[in-house]
Amino acid sequence: MTPNSTNEAQIRKQNSIRLLRAKGLPVLDSLPEIEEAAEVTIRSGEEIVHRILCLTAVAQAAFLGRAGPVLPFVGRWKLDAHLTPQERECLQGDAVSEVDAIRFSWRTEAIVPLMWALGLIDELWFPSEDINAQDILDYWQAFAHDDLSRIGHRDVGEILDEADLIYRIHWAVREGAEGPLPGVVQERHHALNWLIGYEGDGWDDVQTDT
Repeated sequence: MTPNSTNEAQIRKQNSIRLLRAKGLPVLDSLPEIEEAAEVTIRSGEEIVHRILCLTAVAQAAFLGRAGPVLPFVGRWKLDAHLTPQERECLQGDAVSEVDAIRFSWRTEAIVPLMWALGLIDELWFPSEDINAQDILDYWQAFAHDDLSRIGHRDVGEILDEADLIYRIHWAVREGAEGPLPGVVQERHHALNWLIGYEGDGWDDVQTDT
């Protein structure tokens, strides 16, 4: 996160701090501001949808314990070009390893902020409870759209507000704060940092430093 900021970033930071204090969570005043709107390029709506579809594929394979039943979904959406190296490896063998099953089943929580960014979820609720993973997967397995290039996303300022908030929540969780669920916070932070192109990293390499 950049240590240099102007009013926009400072206001965003102070808004996040007020919210966390209202919930009784610890804050670190010296934790830097995140990037400003002029400094980031939000992933396109089409790119976000492709990312969600890839996450849906590997999460479904994780819950089933095998990749075979998911491959028709991958083929229907031509996802091979959009899968990350880790995702591709997960889907190459029929049986999903225990490590991959745990890692990729959690990806349903990363789908939530991506759906919010597309406007499919009205409000991104506080990360103190997990979602019904199968409801999320069922939605995307039934998803249909004629032209993904026409899909947009929320205003960059809204997305940065959530990116700043989850950044500070994640710091609090790493300090032992109770309330937010660590796994949910980790996945949301990962997804939001990917959305804002933090450090320019691809999905597998996204950093969630605090």
